[in-house]
Amino acid sequence: MNVSPRAWLQRLQFAFTTSAQLLAPTSAACLLCGKPQSEARSASSCNHAKLTTQLRNSLCGACLSAIPWLTRIACRRCGRGIPCEDCIRRPHGAFICNRSAVHYNQAMRAMLALYKYRGNEQLAPLLGDMLLPAFEAMTFEIIQQSIAASSSSRKPKISIADCWDAVTYVPVSEERAVDRGFNQAEQLASHIARRFQLPLMELLIRSRHSEKQSFKTRSERMRDTQSLFEGNTNNLSLLAFESHSKKHLNDRAVRILLIDDIYTTGSTAEACSKALHRYTELPLDIYILTWARS
Repeated sequence: MNVSPRAWLQRLQFAFTTSAQLLAPTSAACLLCGKPQSEARSASSCNHAKLTTQLRNSLCGACLSAIPWLTRIACRRCGRGIPCEDCIRRPHGAFICNRSAVHYNQAMRAMLALYKYRGNEQLAPLLGDMLLPAFEAMTFEIIQQSIAASSSSRKPKISIADCWDAVTYVPVSEERAVDRGFNQAEQLASHIARRFQLPLMELLIRSRHSEKQSFKTRSERMRDTQSLFEGNTNNLSLLAFESHSKKHLNDRAVRILLIDDIYTTGSTAEACSKALHRYTELPLDIYILTWARS
């Protein structure tokens, strides 16, 4: 069932104005459109069997079907579903690759706005769960590459915990944190780290405040993100100390998962990755995980 962006926005607005009722622990309604539980269940599709219980129980089948999952990857670096001119112009960068959960269409823009700008933090666990398929697919790809590259006759068993040495996130300025009340990238990162028992570390510091990136052109984004981030030297030193004690790091770089909400031109991901490389002597492999690919 196709749902228009306007219908999505109306559903989101309805959910926001009635959040006290819909988001209660005993709520039996779809968190986006407000359908009663019986209707939500009858609309559910067996195609959503791989989704988390929280997503299947929180959204009706129509709303789940309207999510534009990003499953086809044409650009191996940025994770876009079509060939990417940005990556063609800049084939090599400070991070390995990005993977995103959904296409950033008007419906997803409205959903994120309800959470990010209107302060509906009850949606944070849902957005976090939406990241899981992309995260697991990227992790599985890394594990397969590690196994294939192993020189041992006995192929190593690599778990998700073995795969990642730290999870971090794109920081916001103090002004933005006060205005919004939270950092959406930090909440998404915390969701992933907590679910897979991975170390969550604040490895980056935002050196100055800037206007919203969504209002800027590609060239303005590229200029604005220069020198926008610094490495958190204390936590990077801690990461270095911990990495030296891990025997499995002897034959590979320290692997960091950097999380943000949206990937547009890649300028923020590139600036953050350059800062991490600049502020530590550790050999780093940085991977980007974002909720949406613009």
